[in-house]
Amino acid sequence: MTLGKGTPINLDLFTDSYRVTGQTTVGVGGIHAELANPNSSFLEIKDAYISRINQPGEIVTSYNVAEFRKDNINFIVLQDRRVGIPVGTQHGRSIFTRGRPVSAFLTVPSFEIAGEIIHEGKATPRDIMVKSTGNYLLVFAAKASASLYPEIAYSGDLIMVSKDRIGLFCLAYNES
Repeated sequence: MTLGKGTPINLDLFTDSYRVTGQTTVGVGGIHAELANPNSSFLEIKDAYISRINQPGEIVTSYNVAEFRKDNINFIVLQDRRVGIPVGTQHGRSIFTRGRPVSAFLTVPSFEIAGEIIHEGKATPRDIMVKSTGNYLLVFAAKASASLYPEIAYSGDLIMVSKDRIGLFCLAYNES
């Protein structure tokens, strides 16, 4: 998938209490550039469907257009990892071939997230947090489960987790 001016992407945004499903439009910098844009504290979501975390099958309301406060995002679920990879990373190689997968478990308010971090170099939680690009940690082949309702879970090819919202970050890897 090639991102260009005005490329729509589907996503699920999660706060402490709500899930917002919809579509946003990104430029050539992708979703990371939209989230890091210092000129706006909001992300526009089209065809927004809002549900409570504890009642995922019940849509509270829906709107054609909504503005979502960026600093309220705990994580974003994407079904296609290609739309969540930062554009113009500091390394010339693709994130699909760079580094090694490391199993990870982390928490944000109301959710537990498990999946794989792809990282090259020393794989410690601190090193990964510092060296990963942008304000979001990328967790591949991931699953997010509601802490109080573990049977409620969301999965995606990529979950982008706000580093500011991470409470616990654990890794499992072989030392060899």
